[in-house]
Amino acid sequence: MRQETSMRLGRGVVVAVGLLGCGGAELDSVDAMGSVGQEIVGGVEARPGSHPWIVSLQNNGSHFCGGSLVRIGAREESNIVLTAAHCVADGPPDTVVAGAHQLTRPVAGQVSVRVKRVVSHPNYNSDTTMNDIAVLQLASPIKFNSSLAGGCGQSPQMRPNLTSELASGLAIGPVCLPAAGEQVADNTMATSAGWGLTREGGYDTSDLLMQVGVPTVNAQQLARMYSSQGIHIDSQAMLGAGYAQGGKDSCQGDSGGPLVIKGARGYTLQGVTSFGVGCARPGLPGVYARVSNYIPWIRQQLSLYGS
Repeated sequence: MRQETSMRLGRGVVVAVGLLGCGGAELDSVDAMGSVGQEIVGGVEARPGSHPWIVSLQNNGSHFCGGSLVRIGAREESNIVLTAAHCVADGPPDTVVAGAHQLTRPVAGQVSVRVKRVVSHPNYNSDTTMNDIAVLQLASPIKFNSSLAGGCGQSPQMRPNLTSELASGLAIGPVCLPAAGEQVADNTMATSAGWGLTREGGYDTSDLLMQVGVPTVNAQQLARMYSSQGIHIDSQAMLGAGYAQGGKDSCQGDSGGPLVIKGARGYTLQGVTSFGVGCARPGLPGVYARVSNYIPWIRQQLSLYGS
């Protein structure tokens, strides 16, 4: 959470201005729809089904944070979601919704599951936003789309040049996890997605799933940028992504959602949306929990609570 930084949380309260819904340039990676009026800050509407791992965390039917489904061994279903610890600091969500695109218009095959258990990182610090990662154990597993069998990070409905035809059908599948300690090269294009605010200071989160492309930021540069705000950046635990000129970012309501980078296996979850100062401000890129730093802990939770 960022003090006056917001934690990109969207329960009607702006906690810290973070990565929840501000966007970035669209990537070739996760396909986006071309002409849309709404923007995640500076982003575009995602193509339906192109982020099969993303879920919406909801209370009383209202979205407030995002999360990502991960694979448990070789199973073609999962009851484990990764999200941000600050999203669940005040208690678990009522439900997790997978397979959604427009939240007010559920589609066939969309799945809503109650949450059984929340496990936040034991060293999560709400004052510094260190270790802003948590695991949700669902009451029942969510089945993956058969076209994604055996894989992770696959987005089969993605096309680089989307014209008038939208993909049909529903895709639910897991995102790939990085190797423990894996490093991402500076200026690597990544995609952030979510249903968060489409502008800093807005009141309503997006009804449509939005995405934005943002490049990763050098750790030393990120630390210098945030030191001017009195915020300490731990480069081992945090990953920055955004443009020096601002304009594209995640924002409130995007917290807990995925920051993915395309690799040889598919899209890999390199970041969990955590916080930022405002949304899409120049010189203040979004900050994400660096997933590769937590792989041993995540694997431990998968063995304890995956079913």
